[in-house]
Amino acid sequence: MPEVRIRHFLPALMGSLHQQRAEGELVLEQNDGTRRLYWADGDLKYLRSDAVGEQFGNFLIRRGVLDMASLKELLSDGEGSRVGDRVVQWGLMTVEERDERLHELLGSVLLHAMEHQILKMTWIPGGLDENLSGDLQFRLDHRWLVWDTFQSAKIDRELVEMFRSEPDWRWRALPNLLEALSSLPLTPTLAYALSLLGTEPLGCDTIASLTGLPQEQAAKLVATLWALGGLDLVRGELPLLPKEEPPPPPPVPEPVIELEPDPEPILVIQDDLVPPPAHFLSDPLELDLPEPTPVMLPPIPVEEAEPSPSERARRLLVKAKSYMMQDRTSEAIRSLEQAIKLDGDSPAAFESWMLLGRLRLSNPAWSTRAIEALQVASRLNPRAAEPWALMGELYHRKGFRANAQGCFRRALELDPSVAVPAGWSAEDPALPTKEAQASLMGKLRGMFGREKG
Repeated sequence: MPEVRIRHFLPALMGSLHQQRAEGELVLEQNDGTRRLYWADGDLKYLRSDAVGEQFGNFLIRRGVLDMASLKELLSDGEGSRVGDRVVQWGLMTVEERDERLHELLGSVLLHAMEHQILKMTWIPGGLDENLSGDLQFRLDHRWLVWDTFQSAKIDRELVEMFRSEPDWRWRALPNLLEALSSLPLTPTLAYALSLLGTEPLGCDTIASLTGLPQEQAAKLVATLWALGGLDLVRGELPLLPKEEPPPPPPVPEPVIELEPDPEPILVIQDDLVPPPAHFLSDPLELDLPEPTPVMLPPIPVEEAEPSPSERARRLLVKAKSYMMQDRTSEAIRSLEQAIKLDGDSPAAFESWMLLGRLRLSNPAWSTRAIEALQVASRLNPRAAEPWALMGELYHRKGFRANAQGCFRRALELDPSVAVPAGWSAEDPALPTKEAQASLMGKLRGMFGREKG
């Protein structure tokens, strides 16, 4: 059983297991007992614990479902079957009540596993049939268990320290993240934060500044989404599970080369045994040879490509939305103006111009600039009715009835369902509606009637 590296915090290992679609048993030896987490296709399927009070029978006693005598009788009867099956067979609980209590217990086991000190972690790969008996009828909801446990765990500071120790980690969100997690109990703040996460790699600090969440909440959100599969680690060292090394290949025998025997030396008879003159002897040459080129050249650092202007503009737009959620209007306007300078003519800039026009509408001193922004937005998307409706609303507030008439008429032509102030209609926005005319005629008749009387 290979041992997992202890330095990786359990929430990070849970995210890694889910991302790798791991299948096996994770054994946690902790200071209060041993807990076992069973995984299949990257999801938690069951948990066991020998810690005090974390068995199903003891849990039912604490909840008042059983007493000690009933528990002993249950344990003595029906050997081979589980306690959860016996309480259903005895009529003490329904299947739904049993599953609800068991889900509550397993959430408590996972919560204690994250909050207690881990002395040793061991991973046992293999299918659940090898590690978990096949008579288990309970189906654990991985998403709800992870969401509830991570939100309840008091590990905010540990999560922040873990992410700071891994500054190279970058995550990419699912394209439809908010829709994929819509079944979870999301608060409006968390739902808005999920809508800001895109497919570009982001670090934990970047996610915190983008969503406007405090550092602890952002760290908990990242860890939760990673364990749920909403985020995938795309940069940095993934906490991998150890794998058995493949057996070494069999040694290949080297071919034996038979050398030919050395030829017999030829005896040369020298006539003159006197050594040659000194000028015939040459000094040994010392050649200044260059040093050999190394086989492996040092890697050349590759700088990350600078994002394109359109991508930088998109990031500034997301940043402006974050400022708007925090009521920081001036900072949001500055971000939108910077985004428009980078990319203000493409169809993608329509949303930036629209938001800029909306923000400028809030200040009467910016009315002209608001109209200019909305006019540009209408040129980028000629079929959009919202810019015309907003311009008409501004003219209507300032008393320019003819201008308001033209803007409202154009907005209603593009989208008859667009909201316009009361008293305007698609046929003739300059005139009151039929209901308003009827009310006016009624008042006139009343006035003439009183004068006549």
